[in-house]
Amino acid sequence: MNPDLPFLLAAQIAAFFIMIFMGFVSVRTGIIGTEETKGLTRMLMYVITPCVILMSYQTEYSSSVAGGLVLAFLAAVLVHVILIAGVKLAGRFLKLSNVERASIIYTNSGNLTVPLVMSVLGTKAVMYASTFLAVQTILVWTHCFALIKGTSGFSWKKMMSNVNTIAIILGIICFFAEIRITGPLETAFTGMGKTIGPLAMFSIGIMLGSSRVTDIFRIRNFMVSAMRLLLFPVIPVLLFALWPEGLLSDDSRLVFTTVLLATAAPSAVIVSQMALITNQDYRSASGVNIITDFLCIFTIPFIIWIYIIISD
Repeated sequence: MNPDLPFLLAAQIAAFFIMIFMGFVSVRTGIIGTEETKGLTRMLMYVITPCVILMSYQTEYSSSVAGGLVLAFLAAVLVHVILIAGVKLAGRFLKLSNVERASIIYTNSGNLTVPLVMSVLGTKAVMYASTFLAVQTILVWTHCFALIKGTSGFSWKKMMSNVNTIAIILGIICFFAEIRITGPLETAFTGMGKTIGPLAMFSIGIMLGSSRVTDIFRIRNFMVSAMRLLLFPVIPVLLFALWPEGLLSDDSRLVFTTVLLATAAPSAVIVSQMALITNQDYRSASGVNIITDFLCIFTIPFIIWIYIIISD
């Protein structure tokens, strides 16, 4: 593994923060209205991210890559089991609200992790990041939605009709059936995918510029952010470092690095969106999201550095 990876990640995240600042300034100077955030977010979630996911599976089939997908799926499931069980236990002692619990468990594995992985680790790693996203998408529309709403129900229809889920399914079919997207479709999907990093960061800046300071800088929000960025991501680091190299996949180090990036990512934006539509404390979720977006420039490279040190 490249020992300079933590520095490369820090440099890329720093570039992302410049883009966030541009979005912030655009709102505060009136260039862009806060009402335009929803449209940009929908475009990212339902147009650009699916393009990135679908094209990430346009990789030549091999048993090694197939094994990597299986390993990424198992790792993603393991991470979410650890997060859900750990947060449930911690919630009893710290009296975490359901929105706070969801903010710790679910990460911004689409808007931040996918562009970060694509920029630093390459297209193959995006496949593994998409597998993590697939597991999280299922849980978001089942466990997360029920947790925030305070009920035991969930929406299978929303989960299966989600365009990201559809893109993942189509991508996997194309990979195993060795179907290649070519011509204008390839140019269009690839071109849209290249915009994910700047637009995702710009949208975060818009959200920051639209938020009140009192909703962000709560002591409790910093506690939840520390659990999201540091406490729980460290547990998978220890487990992945013990995994025998070459078992299931020759890309095990790349798979685990990708999954750790998704695990150490900031709190998921969709948590605050779900809290808003279910009349829960969306301000708390937004505050945690913004804090973790800023602090991850230090914590993500730190988590990956720990993994490199232990693995070597």
